[in-house]
Amino acid sequence: SLTILYVITMIVALAGNTTLIYIVWKKPRTRNLTSFLFVNMAVADLMVAVFQMPISITHFYISESSDLIGTFICKFLYYAVYVSTIASIFCLTVMAFDRYFAVVHPFRRSIWFRKPNIITPIIWFSSLALMSIVPFAFKLNQGKCRMETSLMLPFYAYFFAVGFLLPLAVISVLYTLVARKLWLHEMPLDHNIRENQREQEIPKKKVIRMLIIVVVVFAVCWLPVHVYQMDEGVSVESGGAAMWDPYVIIYICYWFSQANSAINPWLYIGLNGKMKAAFKSMIPCRHEVLADRGQLA
Repeated sequence: SLTILYVITMIVALAGNTTLIYIVWKKPRTRNLTSFLFVNMAVADLMVAVFQMPISITHFYISESSDLIGTFICKFLYYAVYVSTIASIFCLTVMAFDRYFAVVHPFRRSIWFRKPNIITPIIWFSSLALMSIVPFAFKLNQGKCRMETSLMLPFYAYFFAVGFLLPLAVISVLYTLVARKLWLHEMPLDHNIRENQREQEIPKKKVIRMLIIVVVVFAVCWLPVHVYQMDEGVSVESGGAAMWDPYVIIYICYWFSQANSAINPWLYIGLNGKMKAAFKSMIPCRHEVLADRGQLA
């Protein structure tokens, strides 16, 4: 049953992220900084679907692997997985900064990180650099990819801080400031000015709601695996072993983290008006239905 769950998740992730990239590529009206950052997240999520999910599925059936394939998995595939995770949370962090400056400081338009051709390589190069410890932390031990025992707690604590706690803290502060600006500010006394301001704020509020939902889903999906990893690291450091029984709970924790890669693209497509319209326009049967209605009218 877990195999079926992982396979379905992998298919949904591949379809969703490929669709998102295709929409932004083919539909120029959908292109802005947020959509380009979601494309970066889609690339990161595709890496999870292509590299990590097959590894998780093979763990159900293969207990050992050859030295060549095992070393390759340890030194490259796990590195790619951790890099993609950091890139995803960094994209969410940049989105939060973008919304903060768009709402709180709307006249500061020439900020360098709001240019996709600048921020994209920064996100990926910083992710590559921050996770460069991964190839050294993992090694092949008796045909299985294992993390060095001495590095387990330091690495998991580092990964938890860099890839979860600190970014989410920054995002929470930024969205709190944005929410206070949009929802808790004083409205002008003049009725016409007040109504005009409300109309201008509606699309901003929709974008903020969408991004907050994406961030909350990210946090919920990744929290279980971080809890498990920290518990395992502390247990190993103290000379014991993490007691997670039945063992299937561990696979479910990792499945939640990987399921985030399948949820992200469909959330963005479903919650963003332009993306939803572009997606609907790509459905052939929808065109046929609309044509039939036009003929009947």
